[in-house]
Amino acid sequence: GRRGSNNKQQLSDDGRDGFQRTRGHKLVDNALDLYGFGVSSLLRRAKVPIPRASGSGALRRGGRVASAPLRRYIDGMAQRQALSVLCGYGGPPLTKNECSKANQLADKANNAITNLRSLKSTATSAMKATTASSQQQEALRLLQAELVNKKNRHIPAISTGRQNEVSIMGIGATAKCRGVKGTLKPGKKVMVQVRQLDAEKGTLSVSLVRDN
Repeated sequence: GRRGSNNKQQLSDDGRDGFQRTRGHKLVDNALDLYGFGVSSLLRRAKVPIPRASGSGALRRGGRVASAPLRRYIDGMAQRQALSVLCGYGGPPLTKNECSKANQLADKANNAITNLRSLKSTATSAMKATTASSQQQEALRLLQAELVNKKNRHIPAISTGRQNEVSIMGIGATAKCRGVKGTLKPGKKVMVQVRQLDAEKGTLSVSLVRDN
């Protein structure tokens, strides 16, 4: 059983990046590394410049170039250089200046893609924060109505497990719970007293009354 477990572990990595690699994936990856090494070696032997963007990850991938022309512009240019030098196809080889220009264009494209992803990530985070804020405000309005007939302003809550944060049971409004000795365990039910509540600003302050 243990031997089978070890073999299974060899077939795939731990998937920490969200992608589980099998032996087939590793075989293809190694083949692309070998192809990139071969192309680079032949172009260096021919003493011609190699189009390679600083942001293409070629150095990080062990010198892999020209392996993904449909996905990376710079790889397409590297394949053009290889066809020209090795096969005499597609016109004269690119000069050092032309390779430098191609590298600059690829870097510019990579930077634009990175910036766009960053903007999308920021916009998504802002949208989530806005949604969370709206939900908190709505929950606080419900809590405000719930407290009308509660003179002591005591209300049951449950710990979320995040730095003594509690969620008001049946309502969903969240707040950091004051007066806690130590740390509340996730799912711990408590009774809290509402100290301050501002539904429009989305703020809530509570303190611990007792553990249930």
